[in-house]
Amino acid sequence: MEKISVLALAFGIVLSGCGTTPVSNTPTPATSSAPAPAPEQKAMSAEEVSRFKEYAPNLKGGPFITEAEIVNQNEAVITYADFAALKKAKPETGMTEADAKNYWESGDAINKALMEEPIRLLKEFPELQKVRVTLNHGKKYTTEIDRATIEDYLKINLAETKADKDKWRNEVVNKFFTKEERAKYIKKFVKAE
Repeated sequence: MEKISVLALAFGIVLSGCGTTPVSNTPTPATSSAPAPAPEQKAMSAEEVSRFKEYAPNLKGGPFITEAEIVNQNEAVITYADFAALKKAKPETGMTEADAKNYWESGDAINKALMEEPIRLLKEFPELQKVRVTLNHGKKYTTEIDRATIEDYLKINLAETKADKDKWRNEVVNKFFTKEERAKYIKKFVKAE
């Protein structure tokens, strides 16, 4: 009789655990307040950083560049110096103050350096995610753009234009690298102090 009682009791315990609650295969949301992981940041390889160092002096206004660095493994920092700072940083330069004035004040050279060159850098270096430019000539001009913002502004994937020269020329250069479009861009993305 004892065995039957023990078996009945064990059977009752098993059955009580088999209630009528429906089983769901969907996972319950975690109640942890841990932040979502950040998207993976792309980093420039040592070879690409080296190539950037060789490429930067060839940007528009290259003789005025006193800083061209990659920081945080995917951000370019470019500084165009005013004439006094240029002479201090590069005393061997044969440039005169009149040369500097003529260069920056002819056409819209400032707008070209602040708009076209950051976009070219983002096209040329696919791992580059941000470009910060400071240009000193009369005023201090600064811009800081990131890849996603510029691609949205241009409505194009810049990495695709690196391989497709026609696409680059037709959908970026011919469309946006005009005096009028540069002026719009400068108004939107550049600060002058």
